[in-house]
Amino acid sequence: MKNNLNAHINVNYETFREFFMMNEILEILIVEDNIIIQQVIELCLISLGYAVCGKVASGEAAIDFIKKKKPDAVLMDITLDGHTDGIDAAIAMKKSGPVPIIFLTSSTRAEDLERAKKIPADGFIGKPFRESDIHAALKSAIPRITTR
Repeated sequence: MKNNLNAHINVNYETFREFFMMNEILEILIVEDNIIIQQVIELCLISLGYAVCGKVASGEAAIDFIKKKKPDAVLMDITLDGHTDGIDAAIAMKKSGPVPIIFLTSSTRAEDLERAKKIPADGFIGKPFRESDIHAALKSAIPRITTR
């Protein structure tokens, strides 16, 4: 029975070990207007041992969220629902205090990338992405987990 159970459980032992070595579970805000991509990101984060403290679809909602709760990092799409894109939302969020913001985007517009570099962004991940891309970006952006 044990062998059969192990065959059905896919465990990333390095992530499992890192998860239990952390003093706290880090909370990530997802800012993405596509609900399917939002759910995929959430599953990746949970699999990596992070907690999702919120999911919003617009820049305005992201700005409102960060006024109430301070996540350890934000995964932010550039193109969002509403009048405020991810870049403008990130600028407003940074004004309310330091928070690592990683852009997760399919945008290839040079104008968007140049605007995002001026914030400065704490990382960029292109879509499509892999779980390992998210993990590497978070490890580099959040000082508390770079040493584990």
